[in-house]
Amino acid sequence: MGDFSTLDRQFDALADVRRRRLLFALEERNPRPDSPPHDRGLSRSALEREQLLLRHVHLPKLDAYGYVSWDREAHQVTKGPRFAEIRPLLALLREHADDLPEFDGPE
Repeated sequence: MGDFSTLDRQFDALADVRRRRLLFALEERNPRPDSPPHDRGLSRSALEREQLLLRHVHLPKLDAYGYVSWDREAHQVTKGPRFAEIRPLLALLREHADDLPEFDGPE
C-alpha cells in the first residue's frame, strides 16, 4: 500500500476506532468472525452500516497491510503475517488508555 513507512502504516491502521477495536479483539480471540467486534446496542441499520464499512473499508486496509488475514468466503479474520509488527503499539495504547483523551480501545 503505497510508500508508507512501517510506522506510517501502523498509525494509519490505528487511526480509525473500528480498526483499533478489531485489532484489540484479535488479541483476545483469534480467529474471529468478520463482523464488528462490539455492536454497542446499535440499531439494525447502524449495525448494517458498520458491517459494510468493516467489510469494504477497514478489513481490506488491514488485510493489505498484513495485520489481518481475511477469509471472505468463511467470514473469518485471523492475525495476519505482520500482526506482530503492530502488537507493541497495541500494548502501549492498552497500558496508557487512561492517559489518552477520548481513547476508544479494548473493552
